[in-house]
Amino acid sequence: MMAWWLDGLLALGLLWLAWQAVTAPRLFRSVVMFIVFGLFMSLCWARLAAPDLALAEAAIGAGLTGALLLSAYRALLVRHGAGREEAPGIAPALARVIAVGSGVLFAVLAGILLTLPGTEVPAGRAALARMEELAVDNPVTGVLLVFRAYDTLMEMGVLLLALLGARVVAEPLRAAGPGPWRRPGLSEPVLVAPLVALLVPLIVLVAGYLLWAGTTAPGGAFQAGAVLAALGVLLRLTGRLRPTLTNSLYERAVLVLGLAVFTAAGALGLGTEGYMLSYPAGWSYPLILVVETTLMLSIALTLALLFSGSNGFRGAR
Repeated sequence: MMAWWLDGLLALGLLWLAWQAVTAPRLFRSVVMFIVFGLFMSLCWARLAAPDLALAEAAIGAGLTGALLLSAYRALLVRHGAGREEAPGIAPALARVIAVGSGVLFAVLAGILLTLPGTEVPAGRAALARMEELAVDNPVTGVLLVFRAYDTLMEMGVLLLALLGARVVAEPLRAAGPGPWRRPGLSEPVLVAPLVALLVPLIVLVAGYLLWAGTTAPGGAFQAGAVLAALGVLLRLTGRLRPTLTNSLYERAVLVLGLAVFTAAGALGLGTEGYMLSYPAGWSYPLILVVETTLMLSIALTLALLFSGSNGFRGAR
């Protein structure tokens, strides 16, 4: 009985937070509500026994996306005047129309989904039945890198295209400032340096664990990459990394590393097994581990650069 109450409260909370995120009169409140919505969504995924999705939603949906929205909000304040207390938002009437329209669209799509004919063996059960053929024990990793490897490969391409698109539409970087605590006239709070020294190895350790555990437990490249990207955001905000107008050769290599290695692994399967994105017998586990590691590095740098709005990073002097 308690579980039903908890699920009902989560469902009502999601609806209320979604409405507030769209119709809130202040833009900052909308951003905060969106972040809280992502955290509630993580709880919902956990209740649905989908810890991989819960981790991804907390790290990317609420964490990095929320940081991007806060950064965009600050940019709006700067553009429309440093003395403003609130960045301009959309009209309340239009916001309500958007919210209602989104609800109607969701209801239509849900109705269509419920009327689709089912199958005797759902895809999830079919994948679980073939897990013994894989080199990994985690079904989510198996689906991402084996059963729907083409989708995962294309997702990396989409992520790179998103970064390129952000560079095209972004305004040129006028001043590569070192961060909010290193500007002239401002001193860094005394607790920042110890906090960074504590969090950097901890974040690296957590990212490494999520990557390694991804073959047998919830985790993997996307979750580990998001955690490493959070480290990049931390170093950027504290002035340890400075944005630059150009990429270094190493940054360009890391950005395309995951996509290149994944494609090369797929081509290797084409030559040995006869079809693309298969894995040679006996080499599945090491190849998947290499692909996951390179994907993690590419995802982390891409997300960190998207947050920074720059073309590259360099260490602060």
